[in-house]
Amino acid sequence: MRNVIAILVLALATFSCQTAKDEFSIKGTIAGVETGKVYLQKLVDGQPQSVDTTDVVGGKFEFTGKMEVPDLRLIRLDEQEYLAPFFLDNSSITVTAKKDSLRVSKYSGSPTQDVFQIYLTEMEKLNKDMMALQAKYQSAMSTGNTSEAEKAKIDGQAMQDNNLFYTKNFVKEHSNSVVSAYITLAMLAGQVEGAELDSIVGKFTPEISTSEYVVKLKGIIQEQKKTAVGVEAPDFTMNDPEGKPVQLSSLRGKVVMIDFWASWCGPCRQENPNVVKLYQQYHAKGFEIIGVSLDKTQEDWVKAIQDDQLSWIHVSDLQYWQNAAARLYGVNAIPQTYLLDKEGKIIAKGLRSEQLAAKLSELFPQ
Repeated sequence: MRNVIAILVLALATFSCQTAKDEFSIKGTIAGVETGKVYLQKLVDGQPQSVDTTDVVGGKFEFTGKMEVPDLRLIRLDEQEYLAPFFLDNSSITVTAKKDSLRVSKYSGSPTQDVFQIYLTEMEKLNKDMMALQAKYQSAMSTGNTSEAEKAKIDGQAMQDNNLFYTKNFVKEHSNSVVSAYITLAMLAGQVEGAELDSIVGKFTPEISTSEYVVKLKGIIQEQKKTAVGVEAPDFTMNDPEGKPVQLSSLRGKVVMIDFWASWCGPCRQENPNVVKLYQQYHAKGFEIIGVSLDKTQEDWVKAIQDDQLSWIHVSDLQYWQNAAARLYGVNAIPQTYLLDKEGKIIAKGLRSEQLAAKLSELFPQ
C-alpha cells in the first residue's frame, strides 16, 4: 500500500478544467524570508525539474506563464526547502507561506481548489484515525492482547472501506474535474480495477481527456487486462533471500497465491498473521504462497520475514516500486494478491482476511 498521507501531501491545491484566463500568475509571500531564489518545478519521472526561476524581494515573488494542460507543480525556496506542492492552471493564484512552516503553505485563486480541499480535509481525518488504529493494533500485538488486536484490525478494515466508498462517490460527483482523475490515479487505481475502474474513467468528460492522469489511467486499464481473472498469470523469475532463482510457473500443480508486500507496508504486516494461519491450514493440501517483496534492502526484507514467521516462498529484486514482477502485474498499491489455480490461471485478485479464508475453504473442502 502506498502511504496515503504521502500521496495527499503531494497535492494541497488543485484546479478546474474550466478556466477563464489564457495564462497564469502566481503571486507569493513568504513571511520571514526577505531575499532568495524561488524555483517553479515540475515532476519528470518522479524527479523535480525546474521550469522557471525568480527572486524573492521583500518576502514576495511572482511567476507568470501559460499552461496548455493543468499539472502538478512545486515551488522550491533556495536549494532545498519546498512549499506545499500544488496544481497549476491558467488562473491568478496567491501563495501564502511562512519560513518555519513552508509545507503547510496556502494557495487560493483556482475555483476547484475549494472542491479538492473538501476531499483533502476528509481524507486527513480518516488517515489520522487510521494511524491511531494501526498504533493500537501494533501495541496490542506487542503485548499479546490478540482480542484487542483483532478488534483494531476489524475497525481498520471498516475505516478503509469507508475511505474507499467516500473516494468513489467524490470522483463520480466531480467527473468533469481533473481533480477526480488525479484522485482516481492516486487513490483508486490500486484498489479497483477491471470494469469498475473502466466505468469510472469512462465517465470523465472530454474536457479532461488529455490530462496526463486520464492517459495514465487508460494505460493502467489496458495493463490490467493482462492480469484479469481467467487469464494465465504472467510468468516471472526472481531470486529468493539466498540468491536462488524461483520461477512462478515451477509451482504449477498447486493453488498459488502471489502476495505483493513489503516490510514497510503497515497493512501488509497487519494481514500477515491471518495469512500465516491460512498457510498452516492449507499448505499440506496443495496451497502455496510466493511473497514478492517491494523492499529496498535485504536486511529489512529478511527481518520482516523472520519477525512475522512467514514460512512460504519469498522473492525480491529489492527495487522498491520498480520491482520487475510488480511492474509486470501493474501493481501500484500493496498489499495485493493474485490467486492462481493448479494450471496457473488467475481465479481471484485482491483477496484478504475473511475473503481469502472463504475462497480457500471453497478450493479445499473438508
